[in-house]
Amino acid sequence: MGVSGGYQAARRGPSLCPGGEERALEIVMPLLRKVAAKDSQGNPCVARAGIGGSGHYVKMIHNGIEHGMMSALAEAWQIMNLGLLMSYDEIADEFDRWNENGELRGTFLVAIGADICRQRNDQGRHVLSTVEDKVVQDVDGSEGTGIWSQLEAVRLHVPAPSLTTAHFIRLASAFRAERKHVKEAFGGQFPVQEWNEAKGEKKTVLESLRRAVYAVFLASFVEGINVIDQADQENRWNIDYSAVVQIWRNGCIIKADYIIDMLADIFRKPDADLDLLHNKRVARELHDAFPALKEVVVKGMEHNAIVPSLSATLEFLKYSTNTILPTQFYEAQLDYFGKHMFDLKSEAAGKPETGKHHHEWKLA
Repeated sequence: MGVSGGYQAARRGPSLCPGGEERALEIVMPLLRKVAAKDSQGNPCVARAGIGGSGHYVKMIHNGIEHGMMSALAEAWQIMNLGLLMSYDEIADEFDRWNENGELRGTFLVAIGADICRQRNDQGRHVLSTVEDKVVQDVDGSEGTGIWSQLEAVRLHVPAPSLTTAHFIRLASAFRAERKHVKEAFGGQFPVQEWNEAKGEKKTVLESLRRAVYAVFLASFVEGINVIDQADQENRWNIDYSAVVQIWRNGCIIKADYIIDMLADIFRKPDADLDLLHNKRVARELHDAFPALKEVVVKGMEHNAIVPSLSATLEFLKYSTNTILPTQFYEAQLDYFGKHMFDLKSEAAGKPETGKHHHEWKLA
């Protein structure tokens, strides 16, 4: 059984994700319903995810989704702090605004972000200002689910860049001494610069930033569910996605009311397409957020903002919707030196299988 909510959930109620045989779970479910977190309607955030080890697996991917969301919010925080020169308290107020209405309403990570920005120590100093920029849980062995999530995405051939790129910055952050050494070798760093041109349009920039963060949050769910779907097909867990959505309604780190409401509507239909990029509602949401995401990434690049998950999500949307990729040239290179074969544009798209054609690009 997967458990989410952190150590504080022991008192307030965790999100519980059990998997297994129905008869066995019927025995323990009354107890699990009592201890689980409750949603706004008083319903317990626990349900049977599927058979076998599905509960553990879904919780593992939950953590991969969590990493994508956390990275995006951290990237937005640094843009506000170093790019827009906002104080911690001003950022807290902005996070409160994001959490009250719109696509980021009722989002756990946004809510605690406001708390983190406001918290002061006994000396009256913001606690956040004393925190080192190191995430070491992947390296010290105390957190393995993020690593496993990325391995599974690659193993199952599922593009999940919002999640994977978030993991890479965690790894880079852990080795702070190494980063200092690289900085010396480069003769300095590429510092985040002030967004001077945004001073007169700060409100507009912040709204674009909110929309950009939402795009990463939603893309993280899309990517994570795609990984779960592929694993489900492989293991025949018969995962109940409506149950998974209920598990994620409260008590877990990826609680996001707007997104969860949308997913609940989608998975209420028994024949729902599990590739959420095919869903018109999800596609419209990501399409409408694309301009804001692009604006933030472009401005971020101009001012050396560190935006791995924001930029990776932008690229994900670009290449997922595009039928003219640079891999046309990539495929030709593979055929040139390795005789890996290729398909013709005149043929049907087909499945991801070895092509039928080879060109002798250079006579031996």
